[in-house]
Amino acid sequence: MNRKQRRADSKTGTTTATRIPNALEKMLLQKAIGHHQAGQFREAEAGYREILAANPRHTDALGYLGLLAHHAGHSDAGIELLRKAIGSDRTNPEPHYNLARVLSDLGRDDEAIVHNRKALELAPDFPGAHTNLAALLLLRGRAIEALTVAANGLRTDNSAGLRSTFVLALQSADPSTIEANPQIVALLVRALNEPWARPRDLAAAAGAILLRRPSMKRCVARLADGTPAQLSDLFDAADLASLASEGLFDALLTAAPVTTIDVERVVTGVCRALLGAIDRGDADAEEAAKSWLPLAASIAQQSFLNEYVAGVSEQENEQIGRLSDSITAALEKNEAVAPVRLAVLASYLPLHTLKSADRLAGQEGLAPLRALIAQQVVNPRGEDAIRPTIEHLTAIEDDVSQKVRQQYEENPYPRWTRLAADTQALPLDHYMRARLPGAPYKAMGKGAPEVLVAGCGTGQHAIQRALQFAGANVLAVDLSLNSLSYAVRKTRELGLTNLSYAQADILALPADRMFDVVDSSGVLHHLKNPLDGWRKLSGLVKPGGLMHIGLYSALARQDINAARTALKAQGRDYSAADVRHLRADIAGRAAGDPMHNITRFSDFFSLSECRDLLFHVQEHQFTIPQIAAFLAENGFTFLGFETPARANYLRRFPQDKAATNLENWAAFEKENPATFAQMYQFWIQKS
Repeated sequence: MNRKQRRADSKTGTTTATRIPNALEKMLLQKAIGHHQAGQFREAEAGYREILAANPRHTDALGYLGLLAHHAGHSDAGIELLRKAIGSDRTNPEPHYNLARVLSDLGRDDEAIVHNRKALELAPDFPGAHTNLAALLLLRGRAIEALTVAANGLRTDNSAGLRSTFVLALQSADPSTIEANPQIVALLVRALNEPWARPRDLAAAAGAILLRRPSMKRCVARLADGTPAQLSDLFDAADLASLASEGLFDALLTAAPVTTIDVERVVTGVCRALLGAIDRGDADAEEAAKSWLPLAASIAQQSFLNEYVAGVSEQENEQIGRLSDSITAALEKNEAVAPVRLAVLASYLPLHTLKSADRLAGQEGLAPLRALIAQQVVNPRGEDAIRPTIEHLTAIEDDVSQKVRQQYEENPYPRWTRLAADTQALPLDHYMRARLPGAPYKAMGKGAPEVLVAGCGTGQHAIQRALQFAGANVLAVDLSLNSLSYAVRKTRELGLTNLSYAQADILALPADRMFDVVDSSGVLHHLKNPLDGWRKLSGLVKPGGLMHIGLYSALARQDINAARTALKAQGRDYSAADVRHLRADIAGRAAGDPMHNITRFSDFFSLSECRDLLFHVQEHQFTIPQIAAFLAENGFTFLGFETPARANYLRRFPQDKAATNLENWAAFEKENPATFAQMYQFWIQKS
């Protein structure tokens, strides 16, 4: 050892050993990493230590040994090793990234954020760093920062994990605070079109961004007094071109019901202006309306999705009648129908209700409306053909079940269009561990789980389960044949073969078939005796099996209960016309009015869901203590809620790392009554 080496070692506290040749060192490192990845931790540790014996400042060996120490329960030692790795190479981002992961595991999120940012400073495209940093920021309640980080990462990293984090940040942020920059908007358009989540979960963010557009602001101002507008009062040619090139308005209109009052007013105002221009029979006005065709077609699709929820004046009804008669006469004579006229009519009534509607698909001049005609004519005809083929698994004899069935036969919903593209099939055990980290879940070891979806509606949830659980065999049942027909059509479009449907009353399901997973979301609270129904379904769960349950929260629905009480006193019914008039009344009230608070529920923005919201023939609501009591009485372990509020809960109760303490959750909901505005959605496991 020469004097230079001794001086260097005296400063670092290390001793100089015989150096391993670089080629051999690389080979030893790869071998140790291989052991590490295979779960052979002793062999991996021995390999890293062999490298460090010869080169005590080897960055990778120090860092990976630090991770091993952390995972072995020696986190302090792991952190020290990772800090040494950072000190050995100040330009290497990986030790910062790994130290951030360790600190995050220990709940030291602010420190983890610092090191994740440093990793990105050293390597702006470091794999996983954007996802982890955005997730950490969400945990700290910094949703807008998380959104920016995720958006920046998506420039080079199109991973499903980062897309999901972007969506979660959008959902967690106050829509009014989301920056409407081109990057965010372009990603939101992708998220709606591909989609990256259920489009309706992104509708609030899309609506808020649209309302910052000067053209939309002008429209809202023009329509504020409720008087009809001319097309020229709304958007000019430049406005239409700008909206079309950006794509956000079109993506929202064709993906899910609009859930923002002012955007809905713009859509309704455009409909009325287009209808008026066509009805006047003014050649110049109708020619001008042609430039609106793309927007008119998208609005027509929106109207079908929300079940024509907007109110219609007597004047509009007269205009619709004349337009409908004109188009019907043209079809019966095999005459061409002007696309803009058809699109406007489709904004007020579904095209499959027209006589000779089947002739629309054959008109070459209607090519720009292919998607609209498929939605409103071809698909409903397909569902008509499917309906007689659906299996009848049980009789429907319960009086409440019969009433609920009738309500859903009249209007099956939701009319969903697109399924999240990021659904990746995982073994059931892997899915549960990823979905609910830290939960007291006992692995089932099921390679091909049997799954029951009890109350599947139009199939969106059942299809997701069939795609999520690797090897799953899914049976989905519902009361409504119309809902099931929609579900079967969508399932066939996706080419799924592991999902079957049947009409059944969950109260009458036979007890001779047991399931590994029973999923019933948004169903039990519509039974006459929900707890009896829950017990019935519990009996179909195998020992050690799972249930996913969705129930209405009494605390979250206080505004709804107040509105229902007021409506009951007024003697309102729940006809479609009455729902439309009632919506117009509620939407026009001041922001502080208790009835106006109903507009914060997404269900307000489609006809059937609004009717359910205010007039369902049967609904019960629950509290967290009631849920806890049922689980205790029936031998179930609570595994966790599925909610974007999980991060906020963990900040409030950091000691409950698994987020499974129901007493804490009850306190959290009391402090934040809107937490479960949609539903309690949670997993439980049978003893």
